[in-house]
Amino acid sequence: MRVSEPGLRPEAERGSLRRPALPELPLRGYRKERLTEAFFSSGLSLMEGGFIGVIADKLFHVHPAVLALVTAAPMFGNLSSSFWARLAHGRRRVPWATALMAALTACIAGIAVIPEGNVGAAAMVTLLIVSRLLLGGVITLRSIVWTLNYPRETRGRVIARLSVISTLSLAGTSWVGGQILNANPQNFRLVYAGGALVSALGVLAFSRVPLAGEADHLAQEQRGDGSGGRAGGMLALLRADPLYAEFLAWQMLSGISNMMVEAPVLYLVSRQMGASYAESIAVTTVIPLVLSVLTTPFWALYLDRVHVSTFRAAHAWSFSLSQILLWAGAATQSLVVVLLARMVLGSARAGGGLAWNLGHNDFAPADRVGLYMGVHVTLTGMRGAVAPFLGMALYLGWAAHPLPALRVSLPAWGGLGEELMPLAAVMSGVSALGFRSLQRRIRALQA
Repeated sequence: MRVSEPGLRPEAERGSLRRPALPELPLRGYRKERLTEAFFSSGLSLMEGGFIGVIADKLFHVHPAVLALVTAAPMFGNLSSSFWARLAHGRRRVPWATALMAALTACIAGIAVIPEGNVGAAAMVTLLIVSRLLLGGVITLRSIVWTLNYPRETRGRVIARLSVISTLSLAGTSWVGGQILNANPQNFRLVYAGGALVSALGVLAFSRVPLAGEADHLAQEQRGDGSGGRAGGMLALLRADPLYAEFLAWQMLSGISNMMVEAPVLYLVSRQMGASYAESIAVTTVIPLVLSVLTTPFWALYLDRVHVSTFRAAHAWSFSLSQILLWAGAATQSLVVVLLARMVLGSARAGGGLAWNLGHNDFAPADRVGLYMGVHVTLTGMRGAVAPFLGMALYLGWAAHPLPALRVSLPAWGGLGEELMPLAAVMSGVSALGFRSLQRRIRALQA
């Protein structure tokens, strides 16, 4: 167990948003990663639930349960994280991550050639799920690259700059893709073919990223037993580090509150409000990404100054605000209010993404960073495998179903509708209070 409260650096004291100074090798890696974020993220945007979900709804007319699956795929794909962490333990990270990114690019290209009808819809969802399983490995392996290349006191700002590039690429590609689909929905094949080509350029750039201190890090890992990637190892890690376990418990509640509203939002905007391709993609994907770009540097400055538990204790309230506004928009069927809610969500996601990628470093020993991240990502996948389906069921309700084994019938239920949103807001608020309690415990240990 390791908990640390990073000291306030001179750059942070001045509120500088400039890239911190980096040694030569990490600086070379950073420049290659900028290209990766620009190009690879462009293709990745086409596999985001808010983009591909609109295509699945409007062009393939899938069942609401499939929409829940589409929004769940990016999250339960993280279940593969521990597998990749264990497989790559003691091995070079950049070649492994490059191979996974190349396979993901092939999935993007596959969308361009799927057939129409139910077979095409099934192929689309299958490729989406495979791509997210691969991305779970990419995220886990890249966390090691960031940990080795960028010092803790500057890491938040460095990753924030990369995140801004990635988010601009995601938003720009999604917006352009929405306009192309508005002109002719069948153009989705051209969109995905082009996205795969651009993504391949990002993969090539990442393959050339150098890694500082890689030999020493690999030697450390090879001396360990590598058990943290297994289920038993995960439980042992959480038992050995109760503060990290508590952090992940509150993160579980916060994550569920957000995940369970995403599928209902897609259904609300695309089907119930009847928004166009471009409008639906703008509300579900582009607007949150744009606001994420605008606010990421400010969240990064804060994260560089404080422990992640302190950060989360303040940050979680932004999710509550977005969910309250979403409730108002759904209740009044106002696309403008829903858009405002998604703007707040974009800002919240900016901070949440930074903390999600970097927060484990405030708990993990240097030789177990990958395993800590693997546990974190795997738990994200576990909640992502349940929350979107739970959210859609609570939103729409269900028809009566007989349960022969119990000799009873599940009665029909009309669902919560927009009342799901304040429930999510309460859950986000409770998680904020939980992070605040953890923050106090950590400060007491440091006193």
